Amino acid sequence: MHPGEQGSEALSRRGFLGRATGLGVTAAGIAAAGLREAIGPRPAAAQTTKKRELAVAQGGDISKLDPHFSTSSNDIRVSFNIFDNLTSRHPDGKLSPGLATQWERTEPTTWRFELRQGVRWHNGDPFTSADAKFSIERTYDPAAKTLVATVFTTIERIEAPGPFSLVMHTKKPDPLLAARLAFYGGQIVPRKYLEQVGPEAFNAKPVGTGPVRFISWTKDDRLVLEATPDYWGGKIDADRVTFRPIPETAPRVAALLKGEVDVISQLPPDEWSRVNQNPTTRGVGRLYAGLYVLAVNSKVKPLDNPLVKQAMSLAIDRVAIVKDLFRGRGLVPNGPIAKGDNHYDPALPPLTYNPQRARERLKEAGYKNEPITIETTVGYLANDKAMSEAIASMWKDVGLNPVVEVIEYSVRAQKNRERSFKGVFWSDPTSTLGDPDGMMWRLLGPGGPQDYWRLPEFDELGNAARFSLDETFRDEAYRKMTRIFLEHNPWIVVLQPDEDAEPEPAVRGPPLQFPHAPPVAPAPPGVPDARPRRLPRLPAPPDADRPLARLVGRLRGDAVVG
Repeated sequence: MHPGEQGSEALSRRGFLGRATGLGVTAAGIAAAGLREAIGPRPAAAQTTKKRELAVAQGGDISKLDPHFSTSSNDIRVSFNIFDNLTSRHPDGKLSPGLATQWERTEPTTWRFELRQGVRWHNGDPFTSADAKFSIERTYDPAAKTLVATVFTTIERIEAPGPFSLVMHTKKPDPLLAARLAFYGGQIVPRKYLEQVGPEAFNAKPVGTGPVRFISWTKDDRLVLEATPDYWGGKIDADRVTFRPIPETAPRVAALLKGEVDVISQLPPDEWSRVNQNPTTRGVGRLYAGLYVLAVNSKVKPLDNPLVKQAMSLAIDRVAIVKDLFRGRGLVPNGPIAKGDNHYDPALPPLTYNPQRARERLKEAGYKNEPITIETTVGYLANDKAMSEAIASMWKDVGLNPVVEVIEYSVRAQKNRERSFKGVFWSDPTSTLGDPDGMMWRLLGPGGPQDYWRLPEFDELGNAARFSLDETFRDEAYRKMTRIFLEHNPWIVVLQPDEDAEPEPAVRGPPLQFPHAPPVAPAPPGVPDARPRRLPRLPAPPDADRPLARLVGRLRGDAVVG
């Protein structure tokens, strides 16, 4: 049983934006962009700053405000603050109450949730279990065609026996269900309002229960939000929050240093020292709980040939990318499971760089110089365009014919929804559960956002591992899936940014203190252990009374001023 937390606090600006980064602070990689910190029962914090507006600059504009239709980092920094989930995550990895105050698994396949009373939607309507039931069912409704359709496929049916009670029945035992509810797909939307206005109008003017509410959005200019005055978790210590798209790195950093904005995202490692040398700005780092990959449309030629993709992987000098583009702050992965996740296999060697073997693979594949399109953005990931150009050069050296195309963030978002990428494209798979089920299987499984490749054996193993309570079986299943993955490469895995190699947060204001994160209790029997394997270097500070005191803990990949 997980008790709820009563009372309220003034949610600091750091805590507010922290809702949209989650647990990337832990080396275990329990989560990254998207998880939120539960609101504790502290008294209202004193206002310590005269500035009442928080300005955030991102690497691109938002594409969707409906939380069930985007998992992109630029979007979820917003949507995870407009909307609440039933459960949430503390930066130390603990699962905490959200719109659900307590929950328990009453039977092997039955979960019961007690919901928070007195919560109102931004339009004044009361929140009830009918909204929660509608929201979760909507994610996997084939007619809705959401981008999070694979998150809750373990659910058989949902009941709402009372206005503040919810019962979920799973097809088989699912020990990770409560954790799934804290992340993508778990955002709760208002049934009555959405059905009244329809999906398009809802996306244009969303209504949630979160700490901020929607005011306006001018495409490619700014999104304006204001603090929810009667938020159940306590009003944030800012009146207004503005998100601005600044795609190019130099203008984004300049805006930060000049004090035009308080937070910037996607700060490359080579700008880290510049931000920290400025007396009024500061960067904060953590291990990214996921990977940087080139996702592959394996349905198009020549990418339908596993030998061609093996050559593409063998031709990439990942050590050079980590050293030169990320200043050594990263590591070369050994497969599709991030280091720190459950079932990561330390015995596997790092992915190999062998251009001669790459040429042999291409000859064996009968490759005929077909073009391979790299569709890259500028600023969606740190160094995405620079990595694209470097990898294109490496591919040319072994006889591949890469074509780099720069696309706008909004175009990428549309292609992601439609699964219409022409070749390979940058993605930053996030480990939402500290487990391969929350990253590799969530994205690559049947119907997932990156469902461009299928193999029956891979699918059978992934589905069996999802429902198993036997960690020995799950470990072997993921080892087999990794071997299959490395043969077929539905992703060309490039690197795992280490701590402050992930585009960093920086904060304007006085230097912040970063105490060690509190320990995380062991997982209960039958639940995969998601504890951090080591302490993060700079965990989110717990001081909620200072301006921006908890912001950085959630803004994965950003720089902040205050």
